[in-house]
Parts: sequence; C-alpha cells; structure tokens
Amino acid sequence: MQVKVNISNEIIDWLMANVQIDSLPNNVSSNLKLWRAGKKTPTFNQIENASKATGVPFGYFFLQTPPTENLSLVDYRTVDSAALENPSRNLVEIIHNMELVQEWAREHLISESNSAISFVGALKRQENVQMFADSVRKILRISDGWFSKSQTTEEYFRLMRSVISNSGVIVMMSGIVGNNTRRPLDINEFRAFTLIDEFAPLIFINSNDSVNGRLFSLLHEFAHICIGENSLFNDRYGTEKKIKKTEVICNAVAAEIIAPQALFIKKWETEYHGAEAECRIQALAKFFRCGITVIARKALDNKFIDNLLYEKIAKDAAEQYNARRKKHKGGDYYRTAVSRIDKRFFEMLLESVKEGKTLYSDAFRLTNTNRRTFAEIAKKQGAFLDE
Repeated sequence: MQVKVNISNEIIDWLMANVQIDSLPNNVSSNLKLWRAGKKTPTFNQIENASKATGVPFGYFFLQTPPTENLSLVDYRTVDSAALENPSRNLVEIIHNMELVQEWAREHLISESNSAISFVGALKRQENVQMFADSVRKILRISDGWFSKSQTTEEYFRLMRSVISNSGVIVMMSGIVGNNTRRPLDINEFRAFTLIDEFAPLIFINSNDSVNGRLFSLLHEFAHICIGENSLFNDRYGTEKKIKKTEVICNAVAAEIIAPQALFIKKWETEYHGAEAECRIQALAKFFRCGITVIARKALDNKFIDNLLYEKIAKDAAEQYNARRKKHKGGDYYRTAVSRIDKRFFEMLLESVKEGKTLYSDAFRLTNTNRRTFAEIAKKQGAFLDE
C-alpha cells in the first residue's frame, strides 16, 4: 500500500513559479496541477519523480513555506533579463554543484599550505584594455601570437583552458545537469559563470555553446577573475548595448587576447585590402582561429563596418550554429565525462582519495560519476584507482 502525504499549497505554488512546467514529463506536470487543485494527494514515489524531474531537492516538498535560496550570482548577470528574475532549476543546481566543487578545492588547497592566487582581483582598477590584455598574457605566460599554436578553434580552446587551469583556476564544463540528458543547460539563459575565490577561483562553461563561444566566454570570465568579481555571462550574441562597464572591458579584453588589435588592423588594411567586408571578416576569423562574431565586433569597434552589418553577421552565425547542433547526435561517453572536469582539480581529488582524506562517495558526488566512470577518467589521465 502506497503512503500518501500532503504538500503545502505554498510549496506547490513556489514550485510551479520556479520550474518550467511545459518542459516537464506529462505525468509530473499533470500531478503538480492536480495536487494544487486538491484533486489528488501525492505518494512518496510521485514526489520523488517530481523531485528528479524538476531538480528541486526532495526535502523541499515537505516544507511548510518556500525555502530561501542563495541566488546572489544572478545579480552579476551581464544583461538584465526578465527570464533570469526566476532562474531555472537547472541553473540553480549547476551553480550549487560548482559551489561544492569550489568549497572542496579551497579547503584542500589551504590544508596543503597553498598560498592565495595573486592575480585574483589584481586588475580591478585597470580600465585600459591594451594594458589589461598585456597583463593577462603575462599572467598566463602567452604571447600575442599564441593563437598560431593551434590549427583549429577547438584546439585553441583546449590549450587556453589548460593554460588557465594551470594558472590556478578551476575550469569546469558541461551541457547538462549532472548526468541527466533530459536537463540541458540553456545557452539563452547563460553561456558561462565565474565564482570568485582567492584560493580556488572557478569558471563554468556551458558546453551547449559553440566552440567559438566557449573560447570567448573562457577569456571573458578569466578577465572577471582578474577584476575579482563574480559573473553570470548571458550575452548570447554579443549584440547587447546596455551592459555594465565591467562587461564592456571583459569583452574587449577577451577580443584583444583572441585577435590582437595591431595585427588585426595590419591584416585588415593590407593583406585583405579591397575585399568585401564580410569576406575579410571570414578570412580573419580563420586566421585567428576564432568565431566570426568576435572579428565582426572588432571591425565594428574600429568603424570598419556599421552596426547593422555586425548584427546581421552575429545573428547568422548563431543560426548556423543552431542548425549544425541539431544535426549532432551523441558522442563518446567517457570522452565527454573527461571534458567536463578540470584536469588539475581531478588530480587533486584523486590524490586526496588515495591518501584517504576524501571518501570515494564524496569524490563521485563532486564529479557526478560512479566508480567505473571515475576510474575510467583517471585512466585517461594516466592514473589508476587503487583496487
């Protein structure tokens, strides 16, 4: 016999206001409506199913009044958005998961007598984009021609992620919540976010974005770390005008690292002189191993094109990516699992597990893995779990 329980109407109202009802399985959305109308009393199994589908913790269903959640990161969004007044449960949960990762890393690093990272907040007063970008290159130990080390944007992103990770920043990435493919992260809601900490600053990249978008977001968020300010990057197409001064600087720094101004001008005015603007932009995007929108933005900022053409290029690029993404299916499970986790963080965690300082269960929880997946990730990184 199934035990039935009552749920407070206040909790049901809160649930329905904070989840995307239309995206839920039919049985779950139907149950929520029937519970609220008093036409049905839920069972524990139905509540458990609703918890999994909505991302709302199981215990919340038994409260009498709605919980108070810390959503302070939403206040740091790049662009004010009505949609983010009530952030999705997917965003709330992924932020919470990354806070747990950061908390573990911070405690571990302090216990191992590591020092605070000197560049966190070091450039908070720097408003000169060129000087800011030069400082970033110095911190990361890269040259202004570093892009030439890569053949593709994908390779460029991997190398840049590795360099930033080795500098002391945890760089995590995923396109879903945990391992639930039915809970994708919406790039229209956010592209990336940053959680500031002097010992364990963390960048999270939404992997549903294009690789060009990921590269830009990574550098944009690293600039935020140098400023020392949290960030929720939700400027989807780079066309927003009413954004904070800090965001303008971070965008410009990211663009300068990707396509240095002096070289950009030289290429535009000499090597590609005489070609149509769009042809020049395409050629320069290929040369700098980056997205066409970044180059179009630099062309706009240099008054080589007008805003109408820039917005057209940005919109077309987004539509083309969305069309390609719809055709993409699946991928290698373990390769994807490896890509989600910062390599340096995983190495710290694995060593802590081997030394008996961290439980396997905690390691699996922090990495959204089980023993088999955790062991496979370790193997792909040249390490092995103790049997």
